[in-house]
Amino acid sequence: EAVGPFFPIEFRMSGSEFVEGGYDLDEGVRIAKMIEPYVDLIHVSSGTYQKTFGITHPSMFTEHGRNVFLAAEIKKHVSKPVATIGGLNDPAQMEEIIASGKADIVYMGRALLADPFLPQKVMSNKDEDIVRCLRCFTCMAERASTSTRRCTVNPLIGREDEGDVIYPAPVKKKVLVAGGGPGGLYAAYTAARRGHQVILCEKEDTCGGILKSEQALPFKYEMYQLSGTYEKLARDAGVEIRTNTEVTKKYVEQEQPDALIIAVGSSPIVPPIEGLDGDNVVVVNNYYLEKDKVGDSVVVFGGGLAGCECAVHLGMEGKEVHIVEMRDVLAPDANVRHRPLLMAEINKFAAVHTGHKGLEVTKEGIICETASGEKVLVPGKTVICALGQRSRSDIVEQLRGSAPFVRVIGDAERVSTITNAVYWGYHAALDIE
Repeated sequence: EAVGPFFPIEFRMSGSEFVEGGYDLDEGVRIAKMIEPYVDLIHVSSGTYQKTFGITHPSMFTEHGRNVFLAAEIKKHVSKPVATIGGLNDPAQMEEIIASGKADIVYMGRALLADPFLPQKVMSNKDEDIVRCLRCFTCMAERASTSTRRCTVNPLIGREDEGDVIYPAPVKKKVLVAGGGPGGLYAAYTAARRGHQVILCEKEDTCGGILKSEQALPFKYEMYQLSGTYEKLARDAGVEIRTNTEVTKKYVEQEQPDALIIAVGSSPIVPPIEGLDGDNVVVVNNYYLEKDKVGDSVVVFGGGLAGCECAVHLGMEGKEVHIVEMRDVLAPDANVRHRPLLMAEINKFAAVHTGHKGLEVTKEGIICETASGEKVLVPGKTVICALGQRSRSDIVEQLRGSAPFVRVIGDAERVSTITNAVYWGYHAALDIE
């Protein structure tokens, strides 16, 4: 009566609230049937606003499409169109949901922040060009902590006034990018889109930088895939990528670029602690290369974000996992939306030893000193060294000043996040005039 007969009315509801005392799927079906005569579309989510953030907005620790079964069950009992939502970013999966009759409509939220052109790319059969949402919650964390929006993979989010058009540079220049991690790749891609001649050099045989280490963690595999997507976009934009090529001062003198973007990243911190160079130690960055060395009992030495996520993965594999951390809290570098969900996984899969200073690594684990001064052994046949990263400042200083325009980005500037590396890379490329 209020909107007239030709104005569509959509009703968003939870198929189940997934909290003690909340309603279940049977009640969700009853609600849908009750409201059906008064609406044109039933949009099925899950959870409650107050208590189930990681269910209503599925995290990287949950499967894609974890809410689809709710919509599928409700659809059996109503005749109006039913929509599903929740961390979906794979066009093939979305097509299967509709084709199989589980839902009539698929909604996306975060996926369109990561890549607003996702629908166009699907319609153009360019699925491989889609920059997929990582379900990292940077977008929601930034909103909660700074009242702005940012996206790890899309530096334009929160800065839409700048527009999505990359304007040509007034003068075409030769740009050399040192480093093929996410920041370097995005800088090269952006510079090439502006019409510059761009060469990207990566000293390893493949690009990706620190993202290569994510391929061993199934819940972070999309972060590993990101580097491949960025590399394809860069190549398609005309970037010449030279692998197995290290950029030195002599190399810069040889190439004579007009602009140099230094994106050489960081290296893992391995302090001179007795036993930390032993055969039973795996540096977390190299876990994807050496995971066969990891036994059934593991001590993760370092409770930052990388160490905690590795611990969760190892626990999911059924290993006995302990985390040793000198500070009183774990993963202070995790964003405010991701951290509570990460801590919930830690509670399921690892024993935590905060306030423990590692003194010595042995074949039986790590000898630690507690806050009270007591020495204890935290047991584990394998030790994962996850004590943080250090900028490759020696390389940066060698290259600084070697071209008319020089910009340092990402971990090379200061150890930070993928979000900042991509953002800095994007703006470094825009600043080349």
